Amino acid sequence: MWMPSRNFGMRFPYGLCLAVLSISLVGVINLASASRVTRPHLPLVQLLWLAIGFICLVAVSSISLRTLRIIAYPLYIFSTMLLLLVLIVGSAVKGAQRWLDLGFFNLQPSEIAKISMILAMARYCADCPAQFGYRLIDILRPMNITRPIGVFAGLIFALITKYELITQSPHKVFFNISIGVLFLVTLIWFIVAAYQLTTKGLTFEKIVAPIDVLALPVLLVLIEPDLGTSSLVLAAGASIILFAGVRKMSLLIATVLALILAVGAWQFVLEDYQKRRVETFLNPDIDVRGQGYHAAQSMIAIGSGQITGKGSLSGTQTQLSFLPENSTDFVFSVLAEEWGFLGALFLLLLYFILIFVMLRIAEKANDPFARLIAAGAVVMVFSHVAVNIGMVTGVLPVVGVTLPFMSYGGSSLIVQMIAIGFCANAAIWRRTS
Repeated sequence: MWMPSRNFGMRFPYGLCLAVLSISLVGVINLASASRVTRPHLPLVQLLWLAIGFICLVAVSSISLRTLRIIAYPLYIFSTMLLLLVLIVGSAVKGAQRWLDLGFFNLQPSEIAKISMILAMARYCADCPAQFGYRLIDILRPMNITRPIGVFAGLIFALITKYELITQSPHKVFFNISIGVLFLVTLIWFIVAAYQLTTKGLTFEKIVAPIDVLALPVLLVLIEPDLGTSSLVLAAGASIILFAGVRKMSLLIATVLALILAVGAWQFVLEDYQKRRVETFLNPDIDVRGQGYHAAQSMIAIGSGQITGKGSLSGTQTQLSFLPENSTDFVFSVLAEEWGFLGALFLLLLYFILIFVMLRIAEKANDPFARLIAAGAVVMVFSHVAVNIGMVTGVLPVVGVTLPFMSYGGSSLIVQMIAIGFCANAAIWRRTS
């Protein structure tokens, strides 16, 4: 059975929490400078979210691994329903439909999808291990009884959305119809899978493949559209499969297929503004006042900080509002401008300590499910840090990814705290029999 260790307090990873709180404290101080001119109340609101997030961290670390396994699939289904719902009735901001307006709070279902993906994929790989590593055919399951339904859903959705783009429907009628079709076919998929499972005695892995668990939320987030978040959800889910074990030849074939799909996505999936972001990344000077404005201002701010920075509240790019989204996506630029290379290096050192501690916890976990949720949490935090800092320094295209524990935002902060809670859970709970 699953029980906490003899001394719950002694097993609690205080070093992990200290690293998180240190980064969060730096974030609040940095946010006070970033939002001083436009929204001076943000640091206080962020402190409130931090308190709620820390409560979530402790609560998640206190839940038994057995309970986490039980809620993994229901939470995954719930988050998938929310992703479908946000495409139908969600609030649109700057051309993207990503939020559900709850009155007192805007919920971003894609954040919940990150957590549900980690739990669901970890449970699947823990329950259905491959003795010598997964083969590509194990991951894709091309002969699944439900696969034709998924192909049909994809074709219907592609045709309807393509028609909408051609006709430029002002009320998104065809888009909403396509979402309805996708919802219906998804429901049919679940029903057929459940029928096969209960009447024919087929095992779960024969009905649902790892690619099914991975692809559904990734595609729904991509439709919003949110390329950055869908990539992070994909990275978290795919990393768990890799941690569970993949055969070398299958990994090589999958890499080649991924490159082919990337070319196809560029031609047929990515929106024009997403393509312009990549083109601007490759050549920032082609549109400095348009798509390249964010990256250009960010690099000016970072470069002007030099070694020691301009000092708190003294960054011109920040205080004169040249730096856009300086409290969310570009908080690192604010830090680098006001505290310079040394301040940025100190923050990177804190992140290194955090990720190192998380990796050690994942390595020491004595249960496959605990190890995989910890590994997924590590990749989730690391990918956010890598993409955000790469984005603001011009190494990667601007995709709108927040910096963990530094950027303002309730949904993202709580989800990041829950991810840390997964690692704390793996450190605290042990198999006793």
